[in-house]
Amino acid sequence: MSDETVYQPDPAAIAADLADDGVHVDASLAGQVTPAQLTELADLVDGTDPAVFVLAVPLNFSVDVSANQLVTLVHQQLPESDGDGVYFVSRGSVDYGWSTETTSYGVQTDNENALATYVAGDLYPSALGDQLIEAVDLFTSGTAREVYEEQHPDDSVPSGSSSADDDGSGSVLLWVGLAVAAAVAVVALLLRRRRPRGDVELKRQALQRISSAQTREWRRRAETETAALGERIRALEIERGDDSDTWSAALDHYQAATAILDRSDAAADAIGALVLARRGDDALGHAADGGTWTPSVACFFNPLHGPATTKATWKTAAGKRDVPCCGACRRDIGKRREPEILDLPTGDTVVHYMDSGAEPWASTGFGALAPDLLDRLQERPR
Repeated sequence: MSDETVYQPDPAAIAADLADDGVHVDASLAGQVTPAQLTELADLVDGTDPAVFVLAVPLNFSVDVSANQLVTLVHQQLPESDGDGVYFVSRGSVDYGWSTETTSYGVQTDNENALATYVAGDLYPSALGDQLIEAVDLFTSGTAREVYEEQHPDDSVPSGSSSADDDGSGSVLLWVGLAVAAAVAVVALLLRRRRPRGDVELKRQALQRISSAQTREWRRRAETETAALGERIRALEIERGDDSDTWSAALDHYQAATAILDRSDAAADAIGALVLARRGDDALGHAADGGTWTPSVACFFNPLHGPATTKATWKTAAGKRDVPCCGACRRDIGKRREPEILDLPTGDTVVHYMDSGAEPWASTGFGALAPDLLDRLQERPR
């Protein structure tokens, strides 16, 4: 499914699919959940108590319906009490990664469904099929809490799942974001399944491997989009009457992105190059139309969320201020939840990007707080 195609769920069709084997995979995600993974999911949810349902659907940031709302609509289509159980619903896209939300109807889970999605999302942020299998496996095997507590021994893990939703259905929803932030949580899972418990050095090495894989993925995407921008620039003929400043902006952003990728392998720079390439592509489109261009800003909390569409109050290093953000992050803040903040590997751990010291990205919010990134890049030491 392309970013331009907005997902329109059919609750009746989804309910019919769930009634068959407890798993629904939207046709647009056939490449993200293989037939073998579909079979494994169906086997995992077969005969579970409480019942478990899996919805692999493209709920990206352009879709107005939330996972909780979708489950409510689907639940209404199922025979009375047949839809009670635990639901795992995918959120995200191929380009921006995946997370899993979980909702329960008429059952108590002691919050283990939420903990399962937390760990699974960290382990497989870009592999939807694997992430869903991991979440369901952790929950149905009863090991989600154990794995979570291995990673967070000093945390107080909430228990119980009786709080009600906005629609009064009595279900619980925990939105678990795509983030490398808790990538260390994966270490406990790797040790539990693949090797005996290791020492601190082993866990550090595992975290570094996970962080390196995510950084390589970010760089791959930046290189792909920067190269595509270069091809468009070379192929597009700009007429004499077109806005020269806009055309220059497209070129300048392309050259800046290319220069960053040439000299740095850092995770922050890969994302910064991606932001620059996307701005350059936007400028190029305006140049082709003969118009002027003003840089759009990405979501302050995570530029991979795409353009900011609203604002939210957030405490920054300079004090509280209204920051531009996407609708999903704004909703999280409205519900007193921390939004899905981009995290970067730093030494033996990961930190929120604004605390990483990676400049000019940290202080500008990848351009969200200071739109003219090109000027800030010129101030950066070579």
